[in-house]
Amino acid sequence: MRRLCFLALGIVGALLASAACSDEGSEDRVRVQLDWTPNTNHIGIYIGLANGWYEEAGIDVDVLPYADVNPDVIVANGNADVGISFPPNLIFSRAAGLDLVSVAAVLQRNVTELAVLESSDILRPRDLDGKTYAGFGLPFEEPHIATVIRADGGQGSFRSVTLSTAAYEALYAGRADFSEIYTTWEGIEAQLRGVRLRTFRYDSYGVPDFPGVLLVASREATEERADILQRFLEVTRRGYELAAAQPQEAARIFLKYVGDETFPEPDMVRRSADLIAQSLLAADGRWGRQDPQQWTTYANWLVGQGVVTDDEGKVVTAMQPADLYTNQLLEFP
Repeated sequence: MRRLCFLALGIVGALLASAACSDEGSEDRVRVQLDWTPNTNHIGIYIGLANGWYEEAGIDVDVLPYADVNPDVIVANGNADVGISFPPNLIFSRAAGLDLVSVAAVLQRNVTELAVLESSDILRPRDLDGKTYAGFGLPFEEPHIATVIRADGGQGSFRSVTLSTAAYEALYAGRADFSEIYTTWEGIEAQLRGVRLRTFRYDSYGVPDFPGVLLVASREATEERADILQRFLEVTRRGYELAAAQPQEAARIFLKYVGDETFPEPDMVRRSADLIAQSLLAADGRWGRQDPQQWTTYANWLVGQGVVTDDEGKVVTAMQPADLYTNQLLEFP
């Protein structure tokens, strides 16, 4: 289902220099950059496409396939209008000089958890001390995990090996002690394979919760193309709210649109749709809205860990959380 390729932001300058060559397309075109192959995180967008809702709204939506480059960078350099991202990723991108902003929360809560084999002797987070983590090489993994371990009385010390998506197989085969999974995807995949996992939620052990998935755009676009982005988000909202209310119908529409060859095990999509539906809506019952307190708490916490750096590699000690997101484009007529 993932992962974002968190490339060294030292390459950003070169990518930004290519912005002049980007194909911006027509005024009513919105290019959406995926973070991975199509999955249930994207289900509301595909519902809008399948039902012809974007076309009815006069919007030409072009879903760009996954590329081995961080979607934040692709959006920042003008080669996409909207990208799938995540709060930690956006915080690092902003610190490195990318003028991006989250325009909607796809998921209201973080659905990643630390996972171990149920058969292991790791019964609680403090048992992770000294164990081997199969991870993804992302700079925010260490403070997330160390915080969880210490909150349970451990030292927060563990070994880390970067395996990317091979991390899951390493965990299942017992070559690593723990990894991080999306409960709405890898968690279901493990169940279907008969792999029993024990998981630990981050926000149960000291890491502030955050919106699990975001839609990001450049700040310039939110000002200069506010009308088209607002219309895009209004249709997208309809798709995700259908997914929240009728997850099995949403799964059916999604599977039919992307084609059988994409998901040889459609039951995985149906189960994921049921699970993800629980995290799609804000407290007011609508999709997309971002909680200022949630953003403030998490952003300040992550910056306070001393791992966020600017484009010169210097540690960022302060950031304005309100600059990371906007709800203005969600104020529909």
